[in-house]
Amino acid sequence: TALQHTNKMFDKMPTCLQVAFIDYQDHEKDAKHRPDNLHPRQQRRYFSCLVDRDCEVEQDFRRKPRLSIELPGYPILGDGKGDNQNHAIPFMRGHFAQCVDAN
Repeated sequence: TALQHTNKMFDKMPTCLQVAFIDYQDHEKDAKHRPDNLHPRQQRRYFSCLVDRDCEVEQDFRRKPRLSIELPGYPILGDGKGDNQNHAIPFMRGHFAQCVDAN
């Protein structure tokens, strides 16, 4: 699968490869169990996550994110390569970043 191939890439490039992606959490519709500061009509929270080789691998070959930043709402993506990768900017360090589209 794609996750297994990504894990192989982490093994081949252990120090330089990091992957940023958007993840989400679903919430129940019941108002009693809603987390703080979540709009009643919002059923998901979105997060920009960063994983690398040192992250723990779970049973389904997914890695537990090293860093996770909650996004302020629904991420509107799709206006091109630049917009699709803007969510990774908070994780960048240094002067240069190489972004590779993997779709």
